Amino acid sequence: MATLEMDIEANDIASSRGQAVGKAVAEFLRPRNKVAVIVLGYNGANVIGPCLESLFKSSYQDIEVIVVDNGSSDGTAEVVRDKFPAARLISTGKNLGFAGGCNVGLRYLSDKSDISDRYDIVILLNDDTTIEPDAIDEIVQFAASDRDIGIIGCKILYPDGKTIQHAGAAVLPNGLTRHYGYGEPDNGQFDRVFDVAYVTGAAIAIKREVLNKLGLLDAGYFPAYFEEAEFCERARRLGFRVVYLPRAVVRHYESHASVKGSFSFFARYHCGRLRYVLKNFTARRLIGFVKEEVRWLHKAGFREQGKPLMLAYLKTLLKLPMILWARRRDWVPERINLRIIKSAINFSESAFYNRLEGFSPILSWHGSRVRAVSDEGRFRLAMSAGERKLCLRVAASEQAGKPVLLKVWADKKLLGEVEVGDYMQSLRFQLPKSNGGESLDGSEVIWVTLKPVAACGSRGSDRPKVVIKSAWVE
Repeated sequence: MATLEMDIEANDIASSRGQAVGKAVAEFLRPRNKVAVIVLGYNGANVIGPCLESLFKSSYQDIEVIVVDNGSSDGTAEVVRDKFPAARLISTGKNLGFAGGCNVGLRYLSDKSDISDRYDIVILLNDDTTIEPDAIDEIVQFAASDRDIGIIGCKILYPDGKTIQHAGAAVLPNGLTRHYGYGEPDNGQFDRVFDVAYVTGAAIAIKREVLNKLGLLDAGYFPAYFEEAEFCERARRLGFRVVYLPRAVVRHYESHASVKGSFSFFARYHCGRLRYVLKNFTARRLIGFVKEEVRWLHKAGFREQGKPLMLAYLKTLLKLPMILWARRRDWVPERINLRIIKSAINFSESAFYNRLEGFSPILSWHGSRVRAVSDEGRFRLAMSAGERKLCLRVAASEQAGKPVLLKVWADKKLLGEVEVGDYMQSLRFQLPKSNGGESLDGSEVIWVTLKPVAACGSRGSDRPKVVIKSAWVE
């Protein structure tokens, strides 16, 4: 016999005999807030049909589909109206760009009902995509697994279903972007979940908490490119994770509205890149941008993309006052989220991530991208000849409003003691002369030790935690 006791006020099962019954009732009682899918259409009459068909065939049926016709002139609105009456159609009357069109859909959701009460997740989808039947199910389940997940990206394949188009993305020091796995055969090499700098707006799932805190996309990225990169960066600064989810698979025809690699494509891409850099880079990153931009231009950038680059530089210069105003309007100070910190430092697991990013000299890196040191953390750094400064990007959980004191050693030699607050900050220490110790592939290897000084009487979870986001030598 199966029995169960229910707490009606709490809407929960207090106890049960018979796991199947208890599980079934728990699933029945579990609230299933709707997922809103905003499909942005622009002259996509020939592709939006398969996109909407794939949505309505999804195994997750508790969704609301909003199609924003972004000023199409090819009958896109008629296709939606005649063949997909279940979809809510909104016509903008003109092309508002990617961010502007998506914002129309977001405003509709906000006007119709409070997003914070009704929608757990809002998915932005290009009209030239099709989703696998279980993709939304995977997104919903994964989003519920960790409260700190803010934005989720999909594995995006080309229409052949065999070639990777996007498995998360990185932003290089001068703002250029790289999609992981681009053009590679899908052999499972990107079939693991990992945190990324950003995910493409072709298929991006955003939790309601992120939308409630950040609001709309920046429509200044007109007509397209880099609006999703900025949104992801701002979300990460708030302490949310931006995660690539390979189990959610989408196929994308890519650039049906513009020719990738054309003059107009590069001009728009670089206009977006320069706006992104000027809006989101700190002073230190802006200095790094200049150095990397000069190096890239000298190496190949100007030779291959000189004309669209010059146009982008000129347009950006003319819009500089507006961009700086938008920077002040949208700036989010970077803070730490202690809930996403994974115990003490152990650096070997995410060597995969550092290989993808292509910039971290840390050897043997374990855990999440943000790590906490509560007692003592040690890791190895490889450095080339002439590099004698240790650089750390750190923050701390303050003790009763007081900064935490961080002690830093290199190869057992104390480099210094620094007060660290709860905002991310950069520290630099002069390294001692080489002692001819450990080496790897011709590079000298040093051991770095970090130790936060605990407040008097602090115990257990009350101890101060120093968070290290990145480390390098220069």
